[in-house]
Amino acid sequence: MKDFLKKILRPSYLKVTLGIIIMHLLVMAYNPAFVRNLEMKFYDLMFQLRGPRNPGPEVAIIAIDDRSLKAIGRWPWSRRQITRLMEVLQQADAKIIGFDIIFAEKEEETGVGLLHRLEQEMGRRSWKSPELQQWIDREYQSIDPDSDLAQRFKESDRVVLGYYFQGLETRQTAPGAFSLQISKDIIKSSTYDLVRWSSAQCIPSWLITAQGVEVNLPRLTRAAAETGYFNAVPDADGSIRSVPLVIRYQEDLYAPLALSILQRYLGNPLLQLVISEGGVNGIRLGRHQIPVDEHGRFRVNFRGPARTFPYYAFVDVVDGKIPPETFRDKIVLIGASAVGIYDIRVTPFSSIYPGVEVHANVIDNILRQDYLWAPTGLINPAALALVALSLVACLLLPKVRAWFGLVLFITLALSYFSIDFFLFANNNIYLQVIYPLNCLAVVYVALGLMRFLAEEAERKRIKAAFQNYVAPDVVNIMLQHPEKLHLGGEKREMTVMFSDIRGFTTLSERMEPEELVALLHSYLNPMTEIVFKHNGTMDKYIGDAIMAIYGAPLALPKHADQACQTALEMVEALSGLWEGWRAQGWPELRIGIGINSGSMTVGNMGSQRLFDYTVIGDNVNLASRLEGLNKYYGTAILVSEATQRLLQDSFILREVDRVRVKGKKAPVSIFELRGQGQPQGVEAELLQTFQAGLAAFRQQQWINATDHWHNCLRLVPDDGPAQLLLKRTQSLAQQPPPPDWDGTATLTEK
Repeated sequence: MKDFLKKILRPSYLKVTLGIIIMHLLVMAYNPAFVRNLEMKFYDLMFQLRGPRNPGPEVAIIAIDDRSLKAIGRWPWSRRQITRLMEVLQQADAKIIGFDIIFAEKEEETGVGLLHRLEQEMGRRSWKSPELQQWIDREYQSIDPDSDLAQRFKESDRVVLGYYFQGLETRQTAPGAFSLQISKDIIKSSTYDLVRWSSAQCIPSWLITAQGVEVNLPRLTRAAAETGYFNAVPDADGSIRSVPLVIRYQEDLYAPLALSILQRYLGNPLLQLVISEGGVNGIRLGRHQIPVDEHGRFRVNFRGPARTFPYYAFVDVVDGKIPPETFRDKIVLIGASAVGIYDIRVTPFSSIYPGVEVHANVIDNILRQDYLWAPTGLINPAALALVALSLVACLLLPKVRAWFGLVLFITLALSYFSIDFFLFANNNIYLQVIYPLNCLAVVYVALGLMRFLAEEAERKRIKAAFQNYVAPDVVNIMLQHPEKLHLGGEKREMTVMFSDIRGFTTLSERMEPEELVALLHSYLNPMTEIVFKHNGTMDKYIGDAIMAIYGAPLALPKHADQACQTALEMVEALSGLWEGWRAQGWPELRIGIGINSGSMTVGNMGSQRLFDYTVIGDNVNLASRLEGLNKYYGTAILVSEATQRLLQDSFILREVDRVRVKGKKAPVSIFELRGQGQPQGVEAELLQTFQAGLAAFRQQQWINATDHWHNCLRLVPDDGPAQLLLKRTQSLAQQPPPPDWDGTATLTEK
């Protein structure tokens, strides 16, 4: 059970990635405010990258702009100006006229005051004249701007007036904190035609609720064809990205100005609202199904920055500078664009955006059925992308190098953002950016940290395992490229070298232990440095013997050459040590070296408690036998024919014999390694003569072979192979070999 728990709790790339995914999905389900605010910035960026889109031709905006204010005077204007506009738009046959302004207070001209005082004086003096009272009433009607405007509204039967709900951002405010200007019956026309509650458990608290309302003058409101609120609730950063299409006020549910305008424009189809236990489930206007969130908010697909829709200055319209056909059969919205009137909003495209154009965007979205879809919650495409990106990163990052991992991370992030932008620009789908990219970034950092820690642990393990076996440069290469390292057992083409001190047993019996140890240190230290110099791995010390391997743990393309260079330099370095040894009374040591190449098994060999990185196999044994044969042939370095075939550099080699060593049936040719480069002078003559003698010897031409051996000894009197083969030739001349003799010497000793 304990081992099982350790296995479960042991961290891995997949476990860490899954943990990060689950953490992000949980936060995604909760969706804290600070993440929402950051997500909004990416949402705005999508609009800016996409750029403006052309709206439909149905909507035109008449702006109360700075030029109109300069020409007519400061706001608010006399209702006479609005009446003039109504006359123009009626003559132009505009289909719907929507006002994004409120006519909340009465307007009285000077004549109205005089009539009012006359009426009071008549009452005080008890003047009773029905004819005079009728005249006063007619004069009231003729000089009252509000009555005149109301008459225009009623005659046109195409006016939709806007009003304003109060207290939307303080739903917990106590009743009565906001004044109710008039009875709610005056705005009853803007309630939904049909509201369906899916069950009795539906909670009205999902809905945006108002505490008060500010409306137009009753006479104007009654004269209008429709009404609708023009509230736009900004997000936490003050930007308008969505508008509420339903607001609850005193148990009734109201529609906005844009929907009231559209309902009238489309011929008064049924306006329906469906509410479920999870909030607003849908809004339908005739055949138009309008998507909203659970609070009834509609995400506006803004067409562009301010003035993307056609704008006309109020003063130009009333002065007749705009052709009447400009507004024929259109939805005409009247609102302020002058900054001083304070109907300026912040949108994804701009921080100065007339509020009236927000309604224009909503109307155009619904007419085009060009809706934005931004799925949220735990089960949505962004959540699936979060999981997919993180798992792809988990699969690939551990397998690539650090710099490519960074490229992979950037590629995945840019790919997701590009797909998100493509969907937004072409399909009006916005997928959340923060959660998938943040999860990908956390996975990248976490896996990178895990990999770094694992590599550090591996570096320490490699350094501890090999710092005493190989040269520091090789250790550094292994640390930089651990993928090249294989510590497990494997078959590999390599070269192994054995060296041994001649007569060391006898020497150890004559010397004091302290002197013997000092002598060994003096010998082994430079020999080890030579092995390291040529990228060899110090396999082990066997008493006075050295075993080194070439081609592991790192593969070496010229392992045979490096082993031979090591051997030659060891012999040369040994002669350089003699002068110092003589001064201490130490003997001049001599060594024998055997080298063989071939397939060997390399790896950590031993038990669980004690193991060693070494090589085993027949080819290892042959190298050990060759080291011992140096005593027999009187040579310093012997290499096998397998090594001789692999040599790429120029070495001076002499084939000395073909032997069958103990434990092997197949004969092998062995070569004496005498130096590096091209043989010259006596050396070249010796090699040529010895080769001729060896050929004669194998052809059983004993007299010819004997002459060649004598010539070799004349050139080099103490040449060991020539002395040995001379004795063997003389012996075979006296006692000829059997008919199947092939010149191979069978050795019975190691």
